[in-house]
Amino acid sequence: MAATGSHQSSRFPVEVWDRIFELATDVPYTLVPEVYEKSDRIGDQHSALEGALATKRNLALVCKQWQYMTMRYLYRTVLIRTGRDLLALFCTLRNYATGNGSCVGTRSPGQWTRRLDVTLDLRNKCEDLERIVKHLTYVIKSLPKLEIVSFAIPESLGSEPGFLIMPLGVLDALRRSANSLRILDWSGNDFFPQPHQLEELLRDLPNLRVLRCHQLVWANGVIPSNILSSLTTLAVSRLVGREGHPGEGGLHDACVSLREFIYYGVGSIPQEFLIHYGKYLTVVKWYDDDGDELDLLLKSCPNLDRLTVSLDSLDPSIDSCLRTLSFPCVSYLGVMLEELTFEELFRFLPHLRNTVPTLRVFQLVDPPIVEQLLMCPLEFSTELIVKNLNENPFRVEDDEGNLLSGWCRISSLTLFAN
Repeated sequence: MAATGSHQSSRFPVEVWDRIFELATDVPYTLVPEVYEKSDRIGDQHSALEGALATKRNLALVCKQWQYMTMRYLYRTVLIRTGRDLLALFCTLRNYATGNGSCVGTRSPGQWTRRLDVTLDLRNKCEDLERIVKHLTYVIKSLPKLEIVSFAIPESLGSEPGFLIMPLGVLDALRRSANSLRILDWSGNDFFPQPHQLEELLRDLPNLRVLRCHQLVWANGVIPSNILSSLTTLAVSRLVGREGHPGEGGLHDACVSLREFIYYGVGSIPQEFLIHYGKYLTVVKWYDDDGDELDLLLKSCPNLDRLTVSLDSLDPSIDSCLRTLSFPCVSYLGVMLEELTFEELFRFLPHLRNTVPTLRVFQLVDPPIVEQLLMCPLEFSTELIVKNLNENPFRVEDDEGNLLSGWCRISSLTLFAN
């Protein structure tokens, strides 16, 4: 079997096989630069990455030649889910470093790695935390060209997020990829660096574009400009002032690259932040259903073009703020909801037509809500639903960017067929 596979591979140029492997293992929006469009969904991509990993491993098992040819795709994205995953990767990288790798004469596969996702459950008592930290530090040091690093530790070891502090060794290992690192994501509930350690790390990452963290410390409402000189997207749960922090006296436009702000709504609304930085922002994603933020965004963000917000409902009798709700004049509006019916949607769309003349796309961004809407018994005929969706001057889209009216037609045909 191995000889046959090798013989078949030799019939085609390497470039053809590279293209085949690329198409077979690609997961959209998970690598730079496409991932910038989904910067708030990095921690939600693990199931898709796991599926691709299974395909990559199967390709590598076909024959020795394919093992060599697929190495760059197998190790391009590394997902560490368990201590066993970590140990296997540690041993592989160490074997290549000592000249004992399975593909003789090749460099370490760590040279191909562009993305690292760590989803270890540190509550598992079978896992030795000290050994995990040691192996993880070695692994990160062995991946010198990392562009994306995500720590999505599922549950906290303590009663509050951030109970377990990220060791200095891991932070120093991240500095090995200082020039290539573009995205740092702490989307889990633990394994955070201490605030001052995070600030020091950020100063050493000159090309970082996206940062997600549980909290960011600042002073006088100002984030140090040497952090913001390259950062274009900031995602936080809360901003915390620190007494005695030197801060900075003023802002210089040339030092601020920030364009996107993602807020997960823990603690008080970051009003000072928007006062200082709102004029730079063109994209805001506000995952907090308080509703009071829209007036603040209208006042603070004159250049806003894309807005995503969380609402309880599109029904004014449930969400009272909808009666007087004024959205900024944006070209894109995405909403996350607790529930939705076509009747509520059809009442809301005219409100958008009348109040947001610049709107080009209205999107339901939460997959369960879209599924619920399409699976529930139809309150209107399919023709009427499609007519109401398509009569707007803007697109009405599902969570994947498809026209919602198209899915309604498909659902209708499926029901008819059954």
